[in-house]
Amino acid sequence: MLLTIKRAAERVSVSPSTIRYYDDEGLLPFVERNQNGYRMFKEEDLFWLEMIGCMRATGMSIETLRHVAQLHMEGPSTLEERVRIFKDHQTKLKMQKKNIDDALDKLETKMNILESYRTSMINSQD
Repeated sequence: MLLTIKRAAERVSVSPSTIRYYDDEGLLPFVERNQNGYRMFKEEDLFWLEMIGCMRATGMSIETLRHVAQLHMEGPSTLEERVRIFKDHQTKLKMQKKNIDDALDKLETKMNILESYRTSMINSQD
C-alpha cells in the first residue's frame, strides 16, 4: 500500500514540508512518484523517514545522510559502510552523553554547595 505525503507525515510525526525538504536534499532517492508526480511512500520508506529524523535530531549532517541514501541505492554491497557510519555516529553520541552526564554531576555538586551556603545564610539571620 502506498501512502501520500500527508499520510506519511502523519505516520512519522513530521510535517509534509520537512519530507519535501528531505527529498529536495537527496535523502529520499528511492521514493516513488505517481503519474501526477506526487510522492508515494511505501512502509519501508517510513522507516527511513524516522531514521532521518532521529539522525538529524542527534546532529548527523545532511551530507552524511545523503551519502547513506546513495549507498542504500547501490545495494547490499554497501551494507558494511552504512553500518560503520551509524556505529561511528553512535560512538560520537555516547561520548557526548558521557560529557553531558559529567557536566550534570558537576552542576549538581555546585548546586548542593550553593544550597548549603544559602541555608546557612538563612539560619544565621535567625
